[in-house]
Amino acid sequence: MRDVTQTLLELLSSADISSYVFEEPFAGIERFDLGLRMLLLQTEERYAPVLRRIRRLKPESLYLLEDTFHVHYAIIKLPDEGAERWLSVGPMLITPPGGEEILALLKELRLPDSLYHALSMYYERLPRLRQQELFEIIGYAVADTVFGRRDAYERKVIHNSAEPDDLQQLIARSRLAQEESREERFRDLERRYELENALLAAVRGGDEKASLAAYSRFLQFVGGLKRLPDRLRDSKDLSITLNTLLRKCAEDAGVHPYYIDSFSNINVVRLEQCVNEIQIASIGRELVRGYCELIRQYALSSFSKPVRDALFLIQSDLSADLSLTAIADTLNLNRSYLSTLLARELGMPLSAYVLEKRILRAQHLLSSTPLSIQEIAWEVGIPDANYFARLFKRETGMTPKHYREENRRRLK
Repeated sequence: MRDVTQTLLELLSSADISSYVFEEPFAGIERFDLGLRMLLLQTEERYAPVLRRIRRLKPESLYLLEDTFHVHYAIIKLPDEGAERWLSVGPMLITPPGGEEILALLKELRLPDSLYHALSMYYERLPRLRQQELFEIIGYAVADTVFGRRDAYERKVIHNSAEPDDLQQLIARSRLAQEESREERFRDLERRYELENALLAAVRGGDEKASLAAYSRFLQFVGGLKRLPDRLRDSKDLSITLNTLLRKCAEDAGVHPYYIDSFSNINVVRLEQCVNEIQIASIGRELVRGYCELIRQYALSSFSKPVRDALFLIQSDLSADLSLTAIADTLNLNRSYLSTLLARELGMPLSAYVLEKRILRAQHLLSSTPLSIQEIAWEVGIPDANYFARLFKRETGMTPKHYREENRRRLK
């Protein structure tokens, strides 16, 4: 009998008539109605009324069914196949519902009018038989093939049955579940924004320890939320979004885009290259540390505009002439006016500030690059290597060579 059923299904398919065999565990049950109930009903029980009706159908009978949606099916219980199986042929239309009928149906089922267009498009997809007789001919042809002869089965006609009441109950339960789900989503969003804001506040202050703790709390929370099927893509998108938030955080703290751009862009590239969520979380921690460092080193929001402009000149090229006269000329500012502003807002003379930044840059280059001490001296604007070494020892207590060796020893 299964071979006969399979042949019949193939013949129906070649005639562009849909069919579906009901059999536990009812995989792909949306094929029964070409996804109509999936479209209209937001509940996992959307096909429960259909299954209850199918299970009540008697053997050796042809059922010609018109359902709640004015769609027609021919259904029979397949005989002598061991497990219980039912064959449904359809959905098919005889008289397509008009616009007013569609709106009336949505109102009857208490579904929103916004589904009107989707339901209209669904009806456009269905085969149209125009006459009841054509629908019955198809049903008889299927039943004759399955049962072998016309007098071996009984013909039964069903119009709508009790499905409207069942569907309305489903819709009511679905709406209640949606309300509960909406409240849960509201709570989740509030908590997410709360954790995001705590993280951004810690990073904005340049506090690495507090920022990493806030990041850990944020990561733990979002990890417990419902995720997209592609968890790796979901994690990448979340971290790229976080990178954007931290980028804006650094900008708001007064870090010049000159420093933000290169760090931000390389982070996106690295995140896209990750192959698992562990790598993404690790890069996330590096993001937090990196933006904290940018803000500690380059945040200028607390300074007046002339001082911000002067400090950016210093930060952007430590090898340049950074004397008060050179900076004032570049910015077209009065030398005495700029000197007064710098001393008041920095709390130290310009020369001391420039030296501090040069030594910090030298420390970074000694610990992270293979550049020679002479090359580093040129890079930070102190081209005399011996003079550079004396200044470096005076400020740090170590020679450049000793500092590099100690840093390498700590990393081993």
